[in-house]
Amino acid sequence: MVTKAEAILARNASIARAGASRKPWGAIAIFLAPVMLYYAVFILYPIVATFYYAFHSIVPEGGRLLTKFVGLENFIQLFSDDIFFRAVNNTIVWAVVGPLLEMATATTLAFFVYFRVPLHHFYRTAWFAPMLVSGVIVGLVFKWIFNFDWGLVNVGLRAVGLDQLALNWLGRRDTPLAVVIFVHYWATFGYSFILLLAGLSAVPEELVEAADIDGATTVQTSLRVLLPMLMPTFVTVLILSFMGKMRAFHIVWVLTGGGPMHFSETVATYVQKRAFGWNTLDLGYPSAMAVVWFGVVMIGVGLIHRWLKSRVEY
Repeated sequence: MVTKAEAILARNASIARAGASRKPWGAIAIFLAPVMLYYAVFILYPIVATFYYAFHSIVPEGGRLLTKFVGLENFIQLFSDDIFFRAVNNTIVWAVVGPLLEMATATTLAFFVYFRVPLHHFYRTAWFAPMLVSGVIVGLVFKWIFNFDWGLVNVGLRAVGLDQLALNWLGRRDTPLAVVIFVHYWATFGYSFILLLAGLSAVPEELVEAADIDGATTVQTSLRVLLPMLMPTFVTVLILSFMGKMRAFHIVWVLTGGGPMHFSETVATYVQKRAFGWNTLDLGYPSAMAVVWFGVVMIGVGLIHRWLKSRVEY
């Protein structure tokens, strides 16, 4: 026979289970609403608007700006735009050279810190520090450093008698893109470094200790134990680096503005010029460029992922 106390306990347990099964949808909505509103206004709407304007043209008529549907006309115009193809070429060169340089440096430095070389605590901070500086500030500082007359690079070259190497780094046809790639690399490799270091720190210490007991050297442990374990993180960081180079804007804009003669132009800077810098008031053509480039970036990421997927065990 069930006593009164047991009945009360059973009822309380039933009420507790019912309460646990009910989700606090009101509280969830309150916390999610600001984030979803931000996402809708600043991310979702610009994406939808870009795809919409890509098939339209904004034309002045009767003192007003009218949106006119033009179909694929904006996309067809891209094929006759020499500046666009130069920007594409520059960006693709950057997207190939930049990640290779960045990943090689970041991986090497991550191993240095992981094995606790002398002053490794200082290196951990110093190598990540450039990430804390605004890209605009980085661009301004390096614009002064590469100044032809009084920049630190040319002053140093002249001081050691290498006057012939003191070039107009930002004003020639062949050097601005290399300078931009270097400056962006200096400013961003710390992000890849800290992610790879985190990946190394997640490797079980037992594996490293076992390799050490078996007589493996530091180089052998790095190549045969740590590097294979690091590959999933490496792939993620490589894709992030590739995407960052394909949409690079602020450092290029401040350092060279895409010049001279578009020799350091990227797709991102050219889209900005066509949308707001040329005073055409037509967002259709730059939107078409953005849509095409969005597709190129997605295809590039897919190819990198597919190529590495068979070589990396996730």
